[in-house]
Amino acid sequence: MNRYNRKFSQPRKKRNSIFGNVLIIGIIILFTFTAWFVGKKIINNNNNSQQLPEAPSSTVSVSDTPAPVIVPASIPKAALEIDGIDYTLTAIESTKATSASLQDSLKIGIGKGSVVHFSFEVPPDSYNIKLYKEDEMVFTGKTTVILPEEIPADGEYQGVFEAQWNQGDYIGTANYHFTLSADFPALPEISATEINPGELIVLRIKYLNPEETVEIETDLDFKPNMFKYNDDYVILLPVSYFNKYDSVYSFKLLIGDETFSYAIKVNDKEFVTQQLTIDTKIAAETRNDKSAQEVKEKIDPLRPVCDDVAYWEGDFIMPVEGGRVREYDFGKRRHVNGSPTSYRHNGLDIGHDLGVPVMASNSGRILIADYMIGTGNTVIIEHGFGLKTWYYHMDELNVKTGDMVTKGDIIGKVGTTGFSTGPHLHFSASINWVYINPITLINEGIPLITSE
Repeated sequence: MNRYNRKFSQPRKKRNSIFGNVLIIGIIILFTFTAWFVGKKIINNNNNSQQLPEAPSSTVSVSDTPAPVIVPASIPKAALEIDGIDYTLTAIESTKATSASLQDSLKIGIGKGSVVHFSFEVPPDSYNIKLYKEDEMVFTGKTTVILPEEIPADGEYQGVFEAQWNQGDYIGTANYHFTLSADFPALPEISATEINPGELIVLRIKYLNPEETVEIETDLDFKPNMFKYNDDYVILLPVSYFNKYDSVYSFKLLIGDETFSYAIKVNDKEFVTQQLTIDTKIAAETRNDKSAQEVKEKIDPLRPVCDDVAYWEGDFIMPVEGGRVREYDFGKRRHVNGSPTSYRHNGLDIGHDLGVPVMASNSGRILIADYMIGTGNTVIIEHGFGLKTWYYHMDELNVKTGDMVTKGDIIGKVGTTGFSTGPHLHFSASINWVYINPITLINEGIPLITSE
């Protein structure tokens, strides 16, 4: 009986053990599944809470009040006043300004006596005016006024008033664009109405339109020409040392229906008289009919030449450095070898050593570079508008007829060719047929032009 029971209980124990293992594995699987499900639900809830807007609260806090909108201050207003009439200017912030802004700006006419004034609702801390004509700046200034003389010629000018504010309601930079349409009557200016013989008078006419006719009348025994110079027109009027001293001459400009009259007083000036002695053989070889005929054929046709281009560049220079110059040489009355008759010396004799370089006094066109019986190696330079310089007696020439030269270029060397008593350079200046004082040309320039 006991043996039977022991053998029967062993398989039952084995079945209980298998059942327990299965139960444990099931619990583990169930626990894992439950944990996975709960975790996933928590993650979804968190994601949904981030995406959904907060529910409106019944309590309004101070932080929930909308911030006030700050409206930037507008650019201060500006006005332009001409001839008692005010024009409102439109402002453009400098960062938004374009070249088209200038072209589309307010157009205002200006004429004789017109002065442009700018005024502001709030005065700027700094400002500047710029005027352009065909994209070229013709005026700039830290001012609120544009005067007539600052308008160089008739025509349209695009302007911009640049203003800056560093304090106050508006802080920033703005541009006020405008267009001035200028139409001024012709305005002539004369350099002098009292002058020494042998000097140069210049008339400069501003605001002269190409279609306007100009007539010139004078009893100075010279027929002047008129030339375009930059925005103006220029007339060169030389006063000869042959004009009567201590006399008054007239000069008139008839521009359209208007007449401009000037009384020109020629002062009494004493010129030196020189008794020159020269080798009679040299005098006979260089001062004769053949020499006179050569001048008539080669030189006289060049005197009226007037190139309508101003070749000169700034001041004129002495053509020889360190030479011996006597200013009274110009215009003196010269008697040769005791002759009772005299002639006028039309330039300066600059003494120097043989072979010293001779320079072009200014830029221009070589009208002639040749050997002449009377003046030896000779160069004439046309500087424009009939203004010429003359160089005589050179030992050799470094240029030829037709060359263009620049101020300071070497054109030859000091010599003693032709009618000469020793090494020197004869240097003259003229307007067409009339000789003028070269010392004045070098020391003072061309009145109203290079003398500005």
